[in-house]
Amino acid sequence: MMAILRQSVLSLVALVVISLLGTAQADPSPIGVALDQRVIDLTNTLDAAITTRLKSQLAALEQRKGAQVAVLLVPTTGGASIEDYANTVFRAWKLGRKDVDDGILLVVVKEDRKVRIEVGYGLEGTVTDLLAHRIIEEHITPAFRQGDYAGGVQHAVDDLTVLVDGGDLPPRAAPQVNPQIIAVVLALIAGAIGGVLIAAGKLQWRRALLAVAAVTVLLAIFGGGADWLLFLLVMPLTILVGGATFGALWLAPAVFYSVVAMLAYLVAVLVASHFVEVNLVRWLAWPFGCALVLALYVGLFLVIRQSWKKKPRFFILRVLVVAAVYTGVGMLLGHGYQGWVIAIPAASIVAFIVFVMSISDASSGSGGGSSSSSSSSSSSGSSSGGGGSSGGGGASGSW
Repeated sequence: MMAILRQSVLSLVALVVISLLGTAQADPSPIGVALDQRVIDLTNTLDAAITTRLKSQLAALEQRKGAQVAVLLVPTTGGASIEDYANTVFRAWKLGRKDVDDGILLVVVKEDRKVRIEVGYGLEGTVTDLLAHRIIEEHITPAFRQGDYAGGVQHAVDDLTVLVDGGDLPPRAAPQVNPQIIAVVLALIAGAIGGVLIAAGKLQWRRALLAVAAVTVLLAIFGGGADWLLFLLVMPLTILVGGATFGALWLAPAVFYSVVAMLAYLVAVLVASHFVEVNLVRWLAWPFGCALVLALYVGLFLVIRQSWKKKPRFFILRVLVVAAVYTGVGMLLGHGYQGWVIAIPAASIVAFIVFVMSISDASSGSGGGSSSSSSSSSSSGSSSGGGGSSGGGGASGSW
């Protein structure tokens, strides 16, 4: 049974790694850059201070009105007209809300000395072609001619903010949680409960595997939708990760209860954010993220130490397997140091799986077949709003 489980785990890990690599290498837009932030400067023209200020300003605008405004600086369009280029990027990034199309894209092509304001259908009555042309002619191009690119972009964003704030747009809808995200969270919770029960000796492997199969099918039906087949592959791994994490933490009660306390703090902050204004970055993201990562790696260290004590045989081999996974993922991802940073969580998951299962083997051998442990981490970001429909409204200019 353990041999079959090991093979299943390794197959699932391989599938996830291949999927991550395919996603990392996919071309997310015509310029090869995903809309992961509101200001993207591929010319290294804007300094960090102005970039941060613009991002905060545009994030606040989206929070108030729902409209998505993005700024893109590129060296050249490669021979394409700026109108076609801006429209293509606008549609690829799906700026604006779905069925509202309240997106605006400010494109600055530095080497071609061209600029355009592309306006979505939903804002064409607010940011008219005439107003967009005046912004370019009166505020952007005069600054650009003097080499003040930061000032020109800032003036444009200020003008667009005033216009959008004065526009009559549908109210910003409350964010809806994707059923797939709910399914993943439920899988992690189910895995955590199962991992603790196994580590405490309250749940046998056979019953645990049956429970994993049942939960997988239910969650695939609930959140899988058209991707139900993929969910049948991903959900067991998600349950495994949750089980490995909390099963391992159960071996260190102080760490386990610290993590539980952090999760309770997380729920409390999220509930409070529905009643009062809460800065989630200050009260949630940084403290929770740092504490959780620290707790997980303390738990991993304790698991490794326990593995050495209970089953020192082949310990070096297990270490080499984890090191090989880290090296392989880091080399495949590439992208300089970023690839090696991304490889750390992958290697950590494998480490949990390998060392927890070694502890399980040792416990099974000494306990007559019973098991006492289990099998196995914004900057102010922006993403597609589901819009992206633009009929070419806006204005262009040059300097």
